[in-house]
Amino acid sequence: MLENGIGGLYERVMPGFWLRLKPQYQWAFGIAVVVVLYLATGLFKPAHHEAKADSKLAPTQIVRVARLTAVPHEALITVRGRTEALHQVDVRAEVDGVVAALHFEKGDRVKAGQVLCELKVNDRAAKAAQARAQVDQAEKELEVARELFKEGFRSKTQMAQSMASYEAAKAGASTMDIQLANTQIRSPYSGVVDERYANLGDYLQVGNKCAMVVAPEPFLAVGTLSEEMVGQVGIGNKARVKLVTGETVEGRVRFVAEHADDTSRTFRIEVELPNPDAKLRSGVSADIMVVPNRLIPAQKISPAVLVLEDSGIVGVRVVQRGLAHFVPVQIISDGPDGMWIAGLPPVADVIVVGQELVANGEKVKAVIDGAGKAP
Repeated sequence: MLENGIGGLYERVMPGFWLRLKPQYQWAFGIAVVVVLYLATGLFKPAHHEAKADSKLAPTQIVRVARLTAVPHEALITVRGRTEALHQVDVRAEVDGVVAALHFEKGDRVKAGQVLCELKVNDRAAKAAQARAQVDQAEKELEVARELFKEGFRSKTQMAQSMASYEAAKAGASTMDIQLANTQIRSPYSGVVDERYANLGDYLQVGNKCAMVVAPEPFLAVGTLSEEMVGQVGIGNKARVKLVTGETVEGRVRFVAEHADDTSRTFRIEVELPNPDAKLRSGVSADIMVVPNRLIPAQKISPAVLVLEDSGIVGVRVVQRGLAHFVPVQIISDGPDGMWIAGLPPVADVIVVGQELVANGEKVKAVIDGAGKAP
């Protein structure tokens, strides 16, 4: 009965095509399957053991490190801007007249008070002389009135009228002298003539331009600070301005706006620059690098030490407890003698040779580069 039960179970479990095979074929196929499984097991097990043996025999990667200590450093804030003249003015006519003479050419350096455009005087000189004569006449009449007032032959009202006539004559003479003087259009300050608007024979009305004068010193570099940066900059902070022309000029912050621009939400900044030789020009693009209010801890490295992760993050590899680790850093400044970075611990063992050959978390053997102790 046991045999009948096993046989019935065998017939219910096995597929039909298998039961239709002759017993000797079933035994042969079963033995073949067992042999294949045994061989497969034997192939995988030795390979696994061999891999483990190779990992034990693989040497630890040797890297060279430098122990770097953070020091306070000036973290420059860089903004795009342009140069701008602090004093730039269109010199205009204050009286009407025909241009009789020009005393400058474009590009000339002029002094404060120098005549630029000279207008025809016409009858202004005669009117000025007449006004001065009237002043003399009014002054004599005032002296007579005073004597008569002392003797009682003039009232206070008559005396006041004589005084008023004299003052009116002086005012008229002063007005004519001013008009006569204004026929000579003068530079308000020393500078360089950057534009000429008038020619000989031109008729200038009040407000018409004669010339543009630009004061060469001091000069400005202007830009805008973001909301995040404006709190780090104050008046008097040192700044370095690198012009697109290749020049670099040192200066100081003279103005930081208190109110943000309504559209861009940025704050205007002005850096005052020396320009004794008048070499700077207005409107030149520039990088304005400002020293912020506080110093930040930073370490100095060679640019060759930097590593770029697959994600695009820039950093360095350091050794901590015998393992290599990637640490993102911020580049503070760069120069011919090295690069300053922030973001590392106060003391860090930075891999300077072999950083491209190790992976994050890999065990390494560190050899110190220079003074210090190996980690």
